[in-house]
Amino acid sequence: MGDFFMLCKEFINTYWSQYILLEKEFVSTLHYLSLDRENEEAFSQAYLKLLLELGSEIDVAFKQYCRNIDPSFRGEKITDYQACVRVKEPDFIMQNVEEKITGRTLMPWAKHDNSQNAPYWWKAYNKVKHNRTEGSKIDSEEKLSYKFANQKYTLLALAGLYQILVYTYYKLAKNEDKRICTPMPGSRLFELKGGMWSSVEFFDEIAYYIENETLHLESSSLHY
Repeated sequence: MGDFFMLCKEFINTYWSQYILLEKEFVSTLHYLSLDRENEEAFSQAYLKLLLELGSEIDVAFKQYCRNIDPSFRGEKITDYQACVRVKEPDFIMQNVEEKITGRTLMPWAKHDNSQNAPYWWKAYNKVKHNRTEGSKIDSEEKLSYKFANQKYTLLALAGLYQILVYTYYKLAKNEDKRICTPMPGSRLFELKGGMWSSVEFFDEIAYYIENETLHLESSSLHY
């Protein structure tokens, strides 16, 4: 296992705080466009901005995670990161992320075809970043690239970042022998489900637990 030099407190301040800001920004769009399958293809400048921010943050966070679980890792692109976790964390790619509002189950890192390529939402990010006003094709859909900055791909990108960060924090917390192994404040949108996560507790801003017949309380240093 890699050398987890970062402390949980540092992680909250440098990574999780940024995630909370991005999640709140996405949630603010739901005042105008409900989270619903019928709205998945709706695109907007708000989603475009978020998708660009999420792609950049994912690149940083995923690379760091790979270096933590494999100190020899030197990859620089998303498919390198995926290859790393397939070896070091075999369950990561097919991990279920529950979306709490509609109850849907997402798998943001699952491959969408028979290749080892990046997920479609990552392709959308790259299309928007590099060829915004040009026509492009993702899956069987062809249109101007900026129109791929839609609710569906923005939600999946946010879920993808959430998953990376929860996996990262869990290992940091275990390394520090912490009782609370998921970051707080908790996500209002997502929760990991199945496998090892069935026995892991997720919290909002306050966590209660009993240890050695004593009630303990932990609160978040951030506010949602």
